[in-house]
Amino acid sequence: MPVKVALLCDVDQTVYHVGDEAIATMSARRLRSRGHEVVRISRHEKYGPGGSAPERSMPALTFPWPLDARVVYLDEIRRVLAGETDALPEQDKLFRIIEQLAAVDAVVIGGGGSLTSRFGWLLDERLATALVARSLGKPVVLSGQSLGPELTDTDRGSVRELLLACDLVGLRDAHSVRIARALVPEHPALVQTLDDAVGLGATEAAGDGAELDESLLSVTLGGDGDPLPREDYIAVATAVIEALAERTGARVELVPHMADPDSGGGDLQLHLEVAERLALPATVHPIELDAAAAARTTRAAWVLSTRFHPVVFGTAAGASVLALPLNRYGASRMDGALRNAGIAGGAVPLAALWDPTTAGPSALVGPVVDALVAGRDAERARLAAARPALLDAAERWWDRVVSALHASAAGGARARGADADGAPADGGPVGSGPVAAGHGGRDSIITALDRTDPVGAGLEPRQRWDDSLRAALGPWTTTVDAPASSASTSIIMRTRDRARMLDRAVQDVLAQSRQDWELVVVNDAGDRAAVDDVLARYSGEAAGRIQVLHRERSTGMEAASNAGLDATSAPTVVVHDDDDTWHATFLQETLAHLATHPEQEAVVVRTLIVHEHETPSGFVEDDAFLSWPELQGARLLDYIAVNRNVPISMLHRRRVHETVGGYDESLPVVGDYAFHLALLQRYDVGFLDRPLAQWRQRPTATGTSSNSMYALSDGHRHHDAELRERYFRQWTRENGIGLPMFLSKNTETLLDRSEERVLAELRTLREELAQTRAELAAVHERLDGAGLARAGGRARDLARRVRRRAVASGRAILPARPAD
Repeated sequence: MPVKVALLCDVDQTVYHVGDEAIATMSARRLRSRGHEVVRISRHEKYGPGGSAPERSMPALTFPWPLDARVVYLDEIRRVLAGETDALPEQDKLFRIIEQLAAVDAVVIGGGGSLTSRFGWLLDERLATALVARSLGKPVVLSGQSLGPELTDTDRGSVRELLLACDLVGLRDAHSVRIARALVPEHPALVQTLDDAVGLGATEAAGDGAELDESLLSVTLGGDGDPLPREDYIAVATAVIEALAERTGARVELVPHMADPDSGGGDLQLHLEVAERLALPATVHPIELDAAAAARTTRAAWVLSTRFHPVVFGTAAGASVLALPLNRYGASRMDGALRNAGIAGGAVPLAALWDPTTAGPSALVGPVVDALVAGRDAERARLAAARPALLDAAERWWDRVVSALHASAAGGARARGADADGAPADGGPVGSGPVAAGHGGRDSIITALDRTDPVGAGLEPRQRWDDSLRAALGPWTTTVDAPASSASTSIIMRTRDRARMLDRAVQDVLAQSRQDWELVVVNDAGDRAAVDDVLARYSGEAAGRIQVLHRERSTGMEAASNAGLDATSAPTVVVHDDDDTWHATFLQETLAHLATHPEQEAVVVRTLIVHEHETPSGFVEDDAFLSWPELQGARLLDYIAVNRNVPISMLHRRRVHETVGGYDESLPVVGDYAFHLALLQRYDVGFLDRPLAQWRQRPTATGTSSNSMYALSDGHRHHDAELRERYFRQWTRENGIGLPMFLSKNTETLLDRSEERVLAELRTLREELAQTRAELAAVHERLDGAGLARAGGRARDLARRVRRRAVASGRAILPARPAD
């Protein structure tokens, strides 16, 4: 029985994205090949290079980007679906979309990486579309998705609601499956599948085992290299391309996946810059439609990419793919794509190939490229053997989707009775019908489906690299199953009754480019269950690197820091409070700095102050600016007057505590300052002029959400004075009070004299100002008098002229002026 399906993917955008379009192309192709009609949900902005608008489409339920605006719009949509139709103006796109979704039989939300707080507006768009579909009694299938890994507590709730609204859920990596099962353990149809674009670009000849072009290296680099500085990103990418081309003799093609087809930019601009740097010729292709771009990748025997979909296309074609994720988001997705093809630990974080001290490639570039080339024949044989299973798994998933749609249609028809269009039988508001209330034919779907999870294509992943290379890559990724080694950094995280901030802070650590850390969370007499709940969410990803200390009684932040010191052992230490954050390369850059500066015992980074406020849905940033922008180093001279850095900004060697001691627990709220002063008196401290730390402040917050510098400002002043008194007493015990008394009296005398001079100057200025005002008043008075006199003369002249004209014409227009 044919089904009319509305297909939601991120398509027809101003900036053309090959991966998103490929998902839509293959999803539509597979649905149509099974006899179903597809209506494309479109952005209707642009249609790609030389592309045209889809024949059948409907507008996407696009959301604003800012968090507060997203929340408002989603709430308004909920109110409309509940029957409050005036919650939105009648011209809002929602009403047209409701009408058009009412005319289809089902909604399929195509795959991608949009279910993450990184792109929260896309998450809300999918949730809202699913809610509209459910309110109309339409089945919803979620296909080929990645979840997270970045999710705020509010967005986790949205993902949970979306998953529950879907009759069938396909997730394209094990990490996403783990998140989904934690969020909705009761869901009966969570399946690990593949990316929906698998198979695009494969020709019939390739399916019969045609040879790939061994002399072709296809390169796709994302236009934004964050978290690496752009120049460093280009330098590293250039070095890897040259090394791989030299080892293989392959010619280089740069194939962009994201750019504006009219103005360029994005990947295309980056490719042009890389091509200029390369010491070998390279072809820079323009942005092309998805099928053409995919075909370029699937022809090449060698593929290098910082983007996701070239990894999907290349592995399916049997190429040797060097996947270089830039961040946590990319790493989880690329690792999933390689594992689906039977390759474990195959993604190499680009940061592992970067040396921040030289702003160029690291010593790992050569070993990684050599290992890729050396393993080529064996890996190609395994990929060739796996290819039929991979493509078959993709087809079987869509068989499963169609079965779900058919089962839902049958069950939904029984639930709707004669009401064929899915509208409420009683004429009530959208969402009040029996299908929406009972999720339609879900019971029929569950009965019809094989409930076993095929786990992608069912291929057993095999570690890609040998033991020595896995050990070398271990500091940058946990996926290589490197031999156990000690952590390079101990991170102490102080928290108390701030679960939302703690969640953000833990994710901040997980997002670091260096992954060889140990984290101890010191719960300073806060809610134990709330802390445990947050940490449980990330236990799988953390892989044993996080421990928690629950303190029954709080004795101050300094005591919490000391407890963290005692519980850890790494050679370097950093305090990461629960409300602050880092740039993703903070650990990598600070560790590299200390490694190349053995004479320094600590390093401080430039810090960004971020003003934010908390809403029921999350944190909203209001402003950001540099802290102490004039500072060019970490010097004791600068710290005498005031503390110049917060804990989040400094990494230090553990051994300094042997001489400096721990954090002074007798100095609440200023113990960090006391530690910094003691450290700077004894050791050299380095400085990195990059804003790698974010000191987050909430000036208007109260209670547990506030910053100590605001909530405990009186305590700061008191204990700051106490700290200074201690140093002063120590100095006078050793040197007497003569010099301080002399300086105090001399300073007082100088200040008095300065004050007298300033007061005398002020008196003189006041007198001069009064005299100037009097002179100005006199001038104004003279000017006003002269003006009136001139005005009177002009009036008399005008009267005489008018009178003469009146007499000449025989009419008196103005009477004569009376004699004085």
